[in-house]
Amino acid sequence: MTKQTLEQFLLQNYSRQTVSSYLFAINHFLKLNPKAKRYKYANVVKYMDEISLKQSNGKYRVVILSAIKKYYDYLVMSGYRNDHPCKRLNIKVNSNQAIQVQDLFSSSELQLLLERENRYKHLDVRNNVLLSLLIYQGLTSDELIRLNVKDIDLDNGTVYIKASINLNKRTMNLVPRQMILFFNYLQETRSQMLRCKTEKLIITKLGKPITVGGIHGMIDPLRALFPDRKLNPQTIRMSVICNWLNENNISLEKAQELAGHKWPGTTEKYIKVNSSHQREMINRYFPSI
Repeated sequence: MTKQTLEQFLLQNYSRQTVSSYLFAINHFLKLNPKAKRYKYANVVKYMDEISLKQSNGKYRVVILSAIKKYYDYLVMSGYRNDHPCKRLNIKVNSNQAIQVQDLFSSSELQLLLERENRYKHLDVRNNVLLSLLIYQGLTSDELIRLNVKDIDLDNGTVYIKASINLNKRTMNLVPRQMILFFNYLQETRSQMLRCKTEKLIITKLGKPITVGGIHGMIDPLRALFPDRKLNPQTIRMSVICNWLNENNISLEKAQELAGHKWPGTTEKYIKVNSSHQREMINRYFPSI
């Protein structure tokens, strides 16, 4: 049986653009570290320290470390190694940008987005599918346009979200009201709207795969519901993450997993300052080193 190449392994879960970025970082790592296949944790830490001296951009270094982790994932999968030297290694990204949680939307306010009607019946169903993925799963616009029909598993009630350079892959549960909505969309609405051959889940009224611009265009008419606040796919996602932590009291660790964040500091910013319980959870799961 022919073994998978590294590129084939990555393409199982990532877009070709993401794979190209990962391969570039991995090849550079291997060129500078010819013995990397046998590296231990300390070797990877030393390499990342060297990178930090040359590159002050924390997010850039996170991408490099993510690529290196995928390389060792591949070695473990292929049987070259039975351990992963840097699986738990993370980079702290310092940022002074605070999340203004008071400007975000509560769960009940987000529900209002599902009550707007369209002149076209098919668009009502399509829009509610799209909006539900925004307000229940907190997906980004990029994740929405990359969803394929096969990523929806109605038998198990889940949606699979592919990884990107900035976010981890994850499988999330659909809420009960999404089940019949998605069934109707997949069995009837989508096929009637379709005008080209595509496996993309969300399509436009012209029957083609939706774009990020198309998603923003669909949200724009809803801004009248909240004229004093900024409503767009990004603030909807931010609100969902904030509500997971502060309304539903989900642990930081779980919220990080649901959001697909690569490091806990990103999720931590959504915790309200007066929430001592969540602060306790941060200290418990992510103590200062």
